[in-house]
Amino acid sequence: MEQLSSSKITLIVPKQHVKTVKQALERAGQLDRSSKITPESPNKKKHTATRNVVVSRNDNDRAEPGRSLAATPAHTPVAIQGPPSSLHQTQFPELCSDAIGGCFIHPEFFQDNCQLEDQVRTYQSSSHTTTTLCDTSDRVSRSKEQQRMCIPTTILYPQHSDGLERISDAQKISDLKLRLLQDLALSGLSQDVSISHDAPVKTLALRRTHRNPVHKALEEFLTSFLKLLPSPQALTVEALVSSFPEGYSVYNPMLLLPHNAFSSAPWKSLIATHAVNSDAMIPLWQSMAEAVGATHVAMNSPIPLSTTTTTASSAGMTNSENILRSPVNLTPLYGDFGSTPTPQTISDPTAIDFANALWVTTRQNGIWQTWAPLYTMFSRGNIREKARILNLPTLTTGLNTASAAIDLYAGIGYFAFSYRKSSKALERGIKQVLCWELNPWSVEGLRRGAEMNRWTCRVLKQEDILRLRQRGQPGDSDLEDADFVVLETSNEAADLDYPSLRLPRLPVRHVNLGLLPSSKLSWRVAVAMLDTKRQGWIHVHENVDVKDVDSMKNEVEKTFQDLLYTIDGGHERRVCVVHVERVKMYAPG
Repeated sequence: MEQLSSSKITLIVPKQHVKTVKQALERAGQLDRSSKITPESPNKKKHTATRNVVVSRNDNDRAEPGRSLAATPAHTPVAIQGPPSSLHQTQFPELCSDAIGGCFIHPEFFQDNCQLEDQVRTYQSSSHTTTTLCDTSDRVSRSKEQQRMCIPTTILYPQHSDGLERISDAQKISDLKLRLLQDLALSGLSQDVSISHDAPVKTLALRRTHRNPVHKALEEFLTSFLKLLPSPQALTVEALVSSFPEGYSVYNPMLLLPHNAFSSAPWKSLIATHAVNSDAMIPLWQSMAEAVGATHVAMNSPIPLSTTTTTASSAGMTNSENILRSPVNLTPLYGDFGSTPTPQTISDPTAIDFANALWVTTRQNGIWQTWAPLYTMFSRGNIREKARILNLPTLTTGLNTASAAIDLYAGIGYFAFSYRKSSKALERGIKQVLCWELNPWSVEGLRRGAEMNRWTCRVLKQEDILRLRQRGQPGDSDLEDADFVVLETSNEAADLDYPSLRLPRLPVRHVNLGLLPSSKLSWRVAVAMLDTKRQGWIHVHENVDVKDVDSMKNEVEKTFQDLLYTIDGGHERRVCVVHVERVKMYAPG
């Protein structure tokens, strides 16, 4: 018979998975915030004492004896996460500000924040594949295995009835790990995560040092709030503050809280008696906003694949595909966000709707982007892929003339802006980006963003496009000089729309397919739009489980080769996947 012991389980995780595992533990309320996340000790694998057992991913879950409790390093509370050079530095560490993520990070753990930002989201990752129509193949290099980190949890390690805190059966340890990961919805990481049960060494309790202004504002509000209002007696300021996520984003003028902001048990208890939209909570959101220089506060939610609506003729709920990629689950908490979205304002907004909505902005890689958060998604996790596009040598080399790029899922210009900026001052390179986008709010965001970056943008509405398809003219003579030509329509006939445009046919060497979870419906169109006389690249975005990346690479290559033969018989062109980039975990926002 097993009982619970005083030792707690520690998850040993590759560095690129730290954020995924940390967020899962936060959602479950099982992250030990009294201890810090530390690099795995290089000596850990060398100890052979039988006090502790570690399951190793490299030995097919074969149990390895770990080190003794005496050899276990102390898990230091969050309050003392600085270098031990002085007492002042230990208690009040200097933190690095992450302007993109909107949080403060200790340099000891995340010395290369940019690298971590792009690598931690690889569980159920969005893999970006560059498919090239070319004459030679390239190898896909594999990055070196990342350093492993120890994440403390509050999960108690089971012990036998005889009091021994050791499970000698390797299979039982493996089963324990699998059950734990399944409960955290992390089964896909079973080959990457190990477990140990080092008992943390208790240290002197010190007052929590707040890493960011949001936590500071939270503590100041709750200190008075819990005294003045009737609240559950079990709630404390420390419990609420420590269980509130550390990460947030600021998109001027909006503070965006993570989707799990109120998922912990203390916050669920508080919200049960004081709803987030109640008058009593307004001062909290106001103080949070002021702490980061914002005027609005909202809570983020992932972009759903379908929307649920109630029909007038039936009390039942109807699901429809969310083809406009609208963030229907965004929750405004403070400030005027404009009119509540309706089917009419979502699909057919007026100029007044645009004017009344809240528009937020951010700058990444020197490029401004703007969007209405109630109507359009934004994913900061794409930042490295945007930077990669900016520096692609294939955008400007191998050409004796200007070229065009195609973005079949343009959105607010997520990737389209990077293609244009890469060649702005060059005679050879991408002179014009042609965009297809269904969401009118995204089209308006693209138009506004282009103006913010001092680019010209021409938008063709449905009536203009119908006239084009009937061999008429859109009525504009400045399409040729526009940096962006945006067609507000489906991309299903993009390969037919492009020849109808009244502008010179620049060679197309790059086609971007930035749709998740899959862009397969546009693969044929993408192949048809590439220039037939030059090498071309199709940038395919797909939601791929980490264990399926290699097989997906082969599938993409074969499918595009078949499409090439179907469209033009090959003409001595062939397809090869030249690069696979793991971009982000699929959770826009």
